[in-house]
Amino acid sequence: MPDKQENIHFFEELFRRNYPRLCQRVFRITKDLEAAEDIVQEVFISFWNQEQKQQIDTPEAYLYRACINRALNFTGKDKRQTQLRALYQEQQPRAGNSPEQQLEQQELEKQVQQTIESLPPMCRKVFLLSRYEEMSHKEIAEFLNISPNTVDNHIKKALSILRKFLLTLLLILCKIYFTFFG
Repeated sequence: MPDKQENIHFFEELFRRNYPRLCQRVFRITKDLEAAEDIVQEVFISFWNQEQKQQIDTPEAYLYRACINRALNFTGKDKRQTQLRALYQEQQPRAGNSPEQQLEQQELEKQVQQTIESLPPMCRKVFLLSRYEEMSHKEIAEFLNISPNTVDNHIKKALSILRKFLLTLLLILCKIYFTFFG
């Protein structure tokens, strides 16, 4: 069993080698440098406090996964809604956004977010890593320890569910339009 000085040296070296890279990776997810640094520091502190840290075969992989998971938790539901809102607003014409249109936009965003939240857990996680964190299918497969084909299947399933939701919504809007204007 390593002594305390060896543990400190091991930890310092691990921190020195991995901290900048982990901060960059977490920043890609959070888009907030201060939050990224806090998340990585919290993960290192948590790792240091673990009694079983010596039993972890690949501490770098453990830290990477823990940082990504904390970053995803940080971004959470509110962050994803903010990103959806910003994306939607970028695609909308600037003129004529009445309060009613803004309310409708917020309701649509809420429904899309609820649809994403209703996806099966692994499917949702894969979809969010792909679409919001811009990870490649290969990166997702490595990160989640699943095959690239499984990643593809989860993405296809998520997109299929979202398409059905949007098609249903479009049909409802058409029905309302033709009822009032048709």
